[in-house]
Order: sequence, then C-alpha cells, then structure tokens
Amino acid sequence: MGVLDGIRVVEWASWLSVPSAASMLGDLGADVIKIEDPVRGDPSRGMQSGELPGGRGVAYETVNRNKRGMTLNLGESDGQRILHKLVADADVFLTSYSRRLTKSVSADYATLSAHNDRLVYGYGGSGWGPQGPESDRRAYDVLMQGISGMMWSTGDARSGMPETVAGGPIDMASGLSLGYAVLAALLARERGDGRGQEVTSSLLGIALHLQALNVNTTLWTGTPLDRFTDTFGSPMLSYYRCADDQWIIICEPQLERYWAEFCAALDLDRATADTALAAETTRELLDGCFRRQPRSRWLERFSELDCRFAHGPVNTMEEATASLQVLANDYVTDLDHPTLGPIRTLGFPMSFGVGACSIRRPACDFGEHTEEILLESCDSNWDEIADLKKRGVIA
Repeated sequence: MGVLDGIRVVEWASWLSVPSAASMLGDLGADVIKIEDPVRGDPSRGMQSGELPGGRGVAYETVNRNKRGMTLNLGESDGQRILHKLVADADVFLTSYSRRLTKSVSADYATLSAHNDRLVYGYGGSGWGPQGPESDRRAYDVLMQGISGMMWSTGDARSGMPETVAGGPIDMASGLSLGYAVLAALLARERGDGRGQEVTSSLLGIALHLQALNVNTTLWTGTPLDRFTDTFGSPMLSYYRCADDQWIIICEPQLERYWAEFCAALDLDRATADTALAAETTRELLDGCFRRQPRSRWLERFSELDCRFAHGPVNTMEEATASLQVLANDYVTDLDHPTLGPIRTLGFPMSFGVGACSIRRPACDFGEHTEEILLESCDSNWDEIADLKKRGVIA
C-alpha cells in the first residue's frame, strides 16, 4: 500500500512533463487513469519507438507506468460526458493542453470543478508559465534550457558554445514540481473547507528554480556565477584524468581543512604542493599525479585511508545505473515487464517509513483499460460501449 492509496488521478496529457507527474503520483499508490485521443494517442509513443521489443518506446515507457489507459474523444459530447463522470469521483485532474483547448472540450478548471468542487486541477499546459505575453507559445525541454540561461551555465566555459543536458531534465523536474503542488493542494483541501483548487507548473519556472543560486547571484550582484572549467579556482574543485583514461572528480569546497589529507593521499610532497598552490600551478602537478594510477586504484587508496574530502568517479550512465549505492537505495529497481521480460528500470528518488513506492504495472498499452474503466466508473454497459466504439468516441 502506497501513501496515496485511495487517491484517484485523471490525466489528459502528452509528451513527458505532465505524464511524469501522474506517473510519480502512481508510484506513491494513486490510481491513475490516462486518457488518450482514440486516433492520435499520446505522441510520446512515437519517441524513440522501435528501440525496444514490440515497438515500444523508451520515452513513453518511462513516464507512463502505474497507469490504466483509456481512449476518449473529447471533441464529442459523449466523450465530455464520460470525462465529467470520471472527474466527479476523482481527486486530481492533470493536463498538458492549452487553456483554449481545454475550454473548447469542457475540460477547463471552471467546468470540471463544477462537477467536483473537491478536485485539484494540475495545469502544465504552458511551458512558458500560465501568465504573460508568451504563455501560449509552444515549449520543450531543450528550448527552455536555452531560454532560462541554463545553456550558458552548462559545460566547459572554454568551449564558447551553449551546451545542453540530455535526457529531459527540465521535463522531469517540471513533473516533480507539478506533483509537489498537487500534494500541497490535497493537504490544503483536507485542512481547509474541503474544496480543491487549480495549481500550475511550467518548464521555464522550474528551469530557473533549478539554478536558484545562479539566479540570485545574478540578481543580487549583477554578475552570474562563472561557468565551470577543470581549473575552477581550487585544485580540490576539479576533475582529473587517470592512467586508464577514466576520470575522477574532487569536489571539496573546504580546501584549507582537507588540503593536508589530500596531499598525503596522493603521496605529494607537502612543500612542493604548497608552492604550486601559491603559484596557482597545481593543475599541472595534479594532472601528472593522477596519471600515475588507474582510477580504480585511486578510489581504493582513498577508501583505504578513509579520506574525508568529497570525491568520486565521473561515471558513464552505464556505470551510474549499475553502482551498488544506486541499487541499494532503489534508485534503479527491478521490473518484470510483460513484453521486455525481467529488466532494470528507473526507481524512486524518495522513500517512506510506512507506505513504500512501487511499480504495480508497466506503461499502459493504447486503450488497454477503456472497457474496464467505463464499466467500473461510468455506469456503462457492453451495448453502450459497442455504440461508443462505432461512433468513434472510444477506440
């Protein structure tokens, strides 16, 4: 049983951000119903499609686990009627679609809250933010990395080029932000008069929030933080290539406290190291030092000496997802997938003393649970379901 057991979420959304919010609520135990158009479906099904057996795509599988899926044509009055029945018994509604579109199909907050005043309505339909002159513009993860200034904060300063972070980090963080807002609104509902409310999150907002220190440094001093290089002011805030061409990172801001320990661990003559530090020539000294041993040996030595300065390997994604620390915390977990078989998949970034996160079902197939949901939650019968299919209201 998860901490959100008994909470029902209805999601009408596409791509990554809002579906990831719904999936994370599902990880916590919520019953999530995903609505897709009976013809177009969620376009993320086509992202990276064919990379997995059965024509499944990594993107869709990643952000649509722990959901039951149904098709519903919200352009039809009967589709809207069914949506309103679903919402009447739901706690949360999530959407990634614009104000204009949601209103045109009677899926806006004013309409849905009239059917259920306890409803928490999570709106992620504006990547630029719900207010302002650009709120209706289309937005994607990498675009917002550029708009938010993040591309000039990422990568090596010496490149002179803006750089991106792969893997949709802004999409996923925006989903976390929307889920955070939804949970706060559910708590406010229980503590207040029992009414729900609309909450919002955007790609632009979270892209700035992820850079909080840099944003406030710029606002308060007029100058942003320096972009990182491998000579970032301190020899203990840098990364070094080892003898096997693997990299190690030292990330210790307290140089004065740990400099002696660091020099001893590297078997450096302290006087030589201090002279290089004063002359700001430690880069050359330390590059040569780390090149003497493979990375694994340096990590072993630091462990044997119980070194306290912060350090670690610069992992590839393959190395990161296989590390014992990641597996011990369920950040990557096991899943017996009906198509892919026994696999490892992204786990959970949080844990609870009572009510564990879990993957109860993989990403739903297109319309997989349509009939089940109609029979269970909408007072439908098989004759009506057949008629709805015939008229294209469901697939």
